[in-house]
Amino acid sequence: MAISRDKTAGLILIGGKSERMGRPKALIELCGGRLWQRAGEILTPHVDAIFYLGSVAGFDPPQDQRVIMDDPPGIGPLGGLVAGLERSGYQHHLLIAVDYPLVPAAFLQTLVEQSESFMAVCGQSGAYLEPLVAYYHRDCAPVIRQMIAQGEIRTHQLYDRVRSHILTPAQMRKIDPAKWAHFNVNTPADLREAELRLRAGYPE
Repeated sequence: MAISRDKTAGLILIGGKSERMGRPKALIELCGGRLWQRAGEILTPHVDAIFYLGSVAGFDPPQDQRVIMDDPPGIGPLGGLVAGLERSGYQHHLLIAVDYPLVPAAFLQTLVEQSESFMAVCGQSGAYLEPLVAYYHRDCAPVIRQMIAQGEIRTHQLYDRVRSHILTPAQMRKIDPAKWAHFNVNTPADLREAELRLRAGYPE
């Protein structure tokens, strides 16, 4: 049986340099809401609590949700992920970076279904892993701490160190044929494309 909603936390990475966008991505508007709100809407049906990872000037979380600061700061997503795993109080976590605003429910459900047997689950887009839309068990935290101590700060490196599962491109095409799950908003052009897709709706 897959993990239940009341045993799962949602983690939203809100930090990042946003160099190509020119402003903090978390605060950018998409279809009438901020990207951080969009990430929360995506996760809410699948989790019992939501935590925001990182720091963004001007970000004010909802009253019932809280921010967990990166620890250590300045090393990218891994610092936020490990802090979230350690401090959420939950064993199971669904992670979304704030600049992935099109993640379909079917993909998150697949991550949850795979979580029974693995400590980390993500998809593969082409030749690359996509570890910023993924499932993580709390027991990944000490492994991440070891990685950081050894100077390994790329999130995908965790998958070689824990019991993990990677959904292949062929599997991703069956789950997400329109390729929304890993659509990453990095530029104003990407933002316009995301809005067009959302307004049109996921293809039948």
